[in-house]
Parts: sequence; C-alpha cells; structure tokens
Amino acid sequence: MLFAIKIFDQADSGPLRDEYRNAHLDYLQQFDEATIFAGPFTTDDGSQELGSFRVLDLPDRKAAEDHVANEPCIQHGVQYGAVIHRYNNKAPHTWRDCPRTEGNIPMLVFALDGPGMLEKRKELQDAHRGFLEDRADITMMRGPLVQDDGETPLGSAFMFDVPDLETGRSMWAEEPNNKAGIYEKVEVYRWRFGRVFDRLKK
Repeated sequence: MLFAIKIFDQADSGPLRDEYRNAHLDYLQQFDEATIFAGPFTTDDGSQELGSFRVLDLPDRKAAEDHVANEPCIQHGVQYGAVIHRYNNKAPHTWRDCPRTEGNIPMLVFALDGPGMLEKRKELQDAHRGFLEDRADITMMRGPLVQDDGETPLGSAFMFDVPDLETGRSMWAEEPNNKAGIYEKVEVYRWRFGRVFDRLKK
C-alpha cells in the first residue's frame, strides 16, 4: 500500500543537513524498490529546501512510521513533524517514467479536505477527473489522501510538470475541487527529484 510522507526541515538546518546527507542517501537506498517518488520541496526559487515529500509502497502504517523514525535526518534533528497518509496514486507513473519536459519544474500540491466535504467531492468527481485527464501530459502524480481504510478521502496530493510556479498556480486555481472550496488547507511547493536518483539514472 502507498503512503505519502511529508516531513519539514528545521529552520536554518542547512549545515546539519549537509553533515548527514550521505547517511540520508544511504538510508533511502534501502527503499529503492519501494520508492514511487522522493525528493525535497523548496522555496519558490529553489534556493532552499523546506522539507521532504516521498511516496513509498510499504506493508502497513507501522512500516511507514518506522521508515520516518529511522530516517537519519529525523534522528539528528534536521527534520521534524512528519505527516503520514495512505495514498491512492491514480497516475500510471513513478519517478522513473513520469512526464518531464526539459526546463520545466515539478510543482507539488498537498491539499487537505475541510469537514463534511465527501458529498461535494462525489458531485464534482467527473469535473475533477476531466480536469486532470485534460492535463495528463503534465500530471506526474495524482490521487486522494485517504484514511487507513484505504477509501475515505482526507485530501489530495498532486505533482505537475509546469514551466514555472506562476503558471502552475494559475492552473491549480481552476481545478474544480479547489474552486469549490473542498480543500481547507492547500500547500503548493516547488519540488525536485531527490539526489538518491542520480545514482539510479547512471
């Protein structure tokens, strides 16, 4: 089962991150086969890492929690505040084969539903799917964040291949669920592929 894991960097943790970077990369290497996506989300200009977002195929929630607990960046105070959700990725891609255009950047959208939005979600399902199908050529990852039953939606997570964040945010403003106010909290970040993938691409 898939888990979406979002972890925040401590403020001014750059030097500490550099110190434990190799340990972090070595740790992630153990999860090569389980990794659907993994990498840092950053400031809009890409100059500073703000945290880590990864999607892993793991046996259960305990395995996801153990994965976070044993992460060197967590153990050594580089990162904190892990958020773990079951995830249903509806896009037929992983980091290996997702849409990518030279010069574009990945844009991560992490959105949590407001209370009582299940019926409105159902009403907008066709419009939501149509919006994403029309943008299949730039949709790297898409799907609902769900409760541990694997079905009840809690929110959504998307990754889009966009020319720039301004273009991406303008597109996202027109997404039907977003326009209808289904999401109580929306986070939009610039994202990049983690350095661990540099080894696998050689």
